[in-house]
Amino acid sequence: MISPLIFVAALVVSSGQAGPPPSAEAAAAELEAGNYAEAERDYRRIVDAYPRMPEGYTNLGLCYFLQKKYQEAASTFQYSLKLQPAMANAWLFLGISLFDLNEPARAVTPLRHYTSLKHDDGQGHYYLGLSLLSLEKFQEAAQEFLDAKKIDPRNTDILYHLAQCYLHLGGAHGADLKSLRAAFERTVGEIAAIDPASVRLHQLQAGSYEAAGDSDKAIRELEEAVKSRPRVQGLYYTLGCLYLKEYRYGEALAQFNSELALDSPNPRTYLQIGHIYTDQHQPEKALPSLQRATQAEPDSGKPWVEMGRAYMMIDQFDKAAAALEKAIKRGDNTASTYFILSTAYRKMGKMDMAEQAVKKSEEASREQSNKALEHVHAVVAKENTE
Repeated sequence: MISPLIFVAALVVSSGQAGPPPSAEAAAAELEAGNYAEAERDYRRIVDAYPRMPEGYTNLGLCYFLQKKYQEAASTFQYSLKLQPAMANAWLFLGISLFDLNEPARAVTPLRHYTSLKHDDGQGHYYLGLSLLSLEKFQEAAQEFLDAKKIDPRNTDILYHLAQCYLHLGGAHGADLKSLRAAFERTVGEIAAIDPASVRLHQLQAGSYEAAGDSDKAIRELEEAVKSRPRVQGLYYTLGCLYLKEYRYGEALAQFNSELALDSPNPRTYLQIGHIYTDQHQPEKALPSLQRATQAEPDSGKPWVEMGRAYMMIDQFDKAAAALEKAIKRGDNTASTYFILSTAYRKMGKMDMAEQAVKKSEEASREQSNKALEHVHAVVAKENTE
């Protein structure tokens, strides 16, 4: 960043205004004192007077960010980087702003760029890991959390999300369950050694219970966690998912709404709310949340499937078909998606396309059955060799 002395000199020489903008020192003093609204006002005047000064825009972006005006912050950081792409901190806070806007897919690129510039900064790896975890890219997320752990080995939030990755990876087809379980238990042990009363231990124990199929114990663990740490991101979301799994829609919806009241809610919360309203045949309530879900997860087909279901309920078959086609393009090639699409085409009178979708549904169903059988054979074979 340009030093305040040089920045002030630039203001004195360049200004042709009768009333000069505030000095860089005055604006910086307001920012450092926590007077973010006043600092925002000062930096707005500075960038109005000197629109080619990237440092001014970066500091203005920080003012927005610290006031949780994440949309304004993101736009300002983007403009700053157009003027000066080498400003590392602008990349970092652009990525975090996008993550806080529940747009993890958009956050990944600036955060990757930042970690390439500042590989030894744990914050960049941590937020990149969070973004990848939100997008269910568990292997990539785990690597980012491992990189963050090297820099900050006693950070229980980093360790918690790393353990989460191990749990999710354990559910993948062909996973090395023994080594992943060992990695999970080792990471849980590290958290317990640092903070035996950590709420993260409740969360991970709940995840372990859920993986073992014991939803009741998982729910009890998370209910205790919510009582002890009600402002932790992801707690309400996870508890809501467990209620949803048990078809306890009212309790699930209450938890998801509590999650959305947090500063940085889990991006998938919108999808789950939309799913509940769709299951309850309330498509008009489902669609706004599902629209937000498509923005939060632009590369995922799941929000578009739910949107297709919602449009089917209100007889908007053309919109349903368009949504389902987008889901398929994003990789949701399940038998049920094709079947719903075939119904939409049939309602639109597109019988040839409906027939093709039915065939695709049948093919997908056979493929899913074959994969399930292969998985069973692989598990049995592995058990026989141990």
